[in-house]
Amino acid sequence: MGELPGGWLERLEPGRLAFNRGAYFEAHELWEDVWHGLDAGARPVERLAVQGLIQIAAGLHHLQQSRPRPAAQLLRKGVAKLSVEAFPAVADLRVGALQRDVARLLVQLQAPAGSKLPDPGSIQL
Repeated sequence: MGELPGGWLERLEPGRLAFNRGAYFEAHELWEDVWHGLDAGARPVERLAVQGLIQIAAGLHHLQQSRPRPAAQLLRKGVAKLSVEAFPAVADLRVGALQRDVARLLVQLQAPAGSKLPDPGSIQL
C-alpha cells in the first residue's frame, strides 16, 4: 500500500472531521491534499476512493449552495469511485453507510423541480 508520511489513512482524518460537521468544501480541500500526496506506490483503488471522497464532499457543498444539478453529477461520480476494500476496517470510516446515504440523496434530488432540496447534514463518514 502506498503511504504518505504518517500514513495516508491517518491523513484522511482532518477531512473526515470537517465532513462530519458539514464543512464539505473544507473536507474537499483537505482530501485533495491527501490525494495529491499519494505516491506512485499507492494502489489504484486507493487513489480512486480518495477521489470519490473529494467528489462527494464537493457535491454536498454544491447542495448546500442550492445547486442540485452539479451536486447530483458529483455525487454520482464520487459514489461510483468508492470502494470498501480501499479502506481497511481499522480505518473506522463508514464507507458503506456513506454509499447508502449518497444513494438516498440522489433519489431525493430526482424529485420534480420546485421540490425542497434534501438536507445533507445527516450524512456522516
